[in-house]
Amino acid sequence: MLSLDGFRADYLSKANTPVFDSIKRVGISGSLQPSFPSLTFPNHYSMATGLYPDHHGLVANEFYDDEYGHYTIPNRKAVENPGFYGGEPVWNTARRQGVQTASFFWVGSETAINGHHPHRWKKFDSKVPYTSRADSVLAWLDLPEADRPHLIMWYIEEPDHLGHHFTPEGKEVFAMVEKLDSVVGYFLNRLNTLPVGNKVDFLIVSDHGMETYYPERSVNLSDYMPIDSFIHVATGAFAHLYPKASYTDSAYRILQTVPHIKVYKKDEMPARFHYGSNKRIGELLILPDEGAMVYFDPAIKTFKKGGAHGYDNERASMQALFLGVGPHLKKGFFLSRSIPNIAVYPLICRLLNIKPSVNDADLSDVQPFLCSQP
Repeated sequence: MLSLDGFRADYLSKANTPVFDSIKRVGISGSLQPSFPSLTFPNHYSMATGLYPDHHGLVANEFYDDEYGHYTIPNRKAVENPGFYGGEPVWNTARRQGVQTASFFWVGSETAINGHHPHRWKKFDSKVPYTSRADSVLAWLDLPEADRPHLIMWYIEEPDHLGHHFTPEGKEVFAMVEKLDSVVGYFLNRLNTLPVGNKVDFLIVSDHGMETYYPERSVNLSDYMPIDSFIHVATGAFAHLYPKASYTDSAYRILQTVPHIKVYKKDEMPARFHYGSNKRIGELLILPDEGAMVYFDPAIKTFKKGGAHGYDNERASMQALFLGVGPHLKKGFFLSRSIPNIAVYPLICRLLNIKPSVNDADLSDVQPFLCSQP
């Protein structure tokens, strides 16, 4: 399974993608609805565990835990601390049942969760060329049966980065989409030369989409409240705030007057988000309106236009890519409704013919894509 970060579902209709188009003709296609919040780390780990972020513990890309401290993506010590990762990732589910596994940069795989990494794994390095990543996956698939991984999860960090910089309408984004199309073509052409080539079920997923935000709809919370009244803040296209206990109600009242946002106390989040019970989530949650962005930094005086994600996971702009081809997947099958991305976990378990661990997903969401019992 390959993840292309930030690949909005409708990018395929806006670029020249002959390889992706051919997969749609001979395989399955649709879109994934990210779990809330529609951020990279929570959603990659939701696909790996079948759990909502509220339940697996990676509640955002950045958050605070009373026991383990601050979790941020650049903080390698935090990223590699197994205490942050709940649930059972699918590579551990498979490993328990005798299946060899491998990961090339999947979120969580660099951490010894419940004492285990995948059998083969790599520490993230954005400088590794995309075709080199494909070559490593192909080499794993060409190993002798006793050593060959039957589950391989790999990751490419685009078109997310370009989407942030140039917005999802940028020509640079569509050029990257076309480059990724050629990388997948490179992989499939070489896969077809391997002895196991016709036995591989290949899924292509993404963690979230991308939305344009605008200066005139951006807000700086430091214009309304002192930042030193908070223990920790995490802002962007989704924000959660950790106010000092005596300031929670005051901050809530103030935030209700701020334009372009909706504010919730964590225990008042609408049920459809499946979010708000985990102790790591800030007491106050902010959902920006369409095209809005939230900052909390007195040094920021001007805003810019850009691309972001983290928004309400039901928005069309947040829906993510989902494609697949292989012997156990239907041919030319398209599902018009988005499926919850937590359903990727039971789908993998079904394809590997292993028993899933406890999860929040429903296999019936992905059953339409399957053509037969693996």
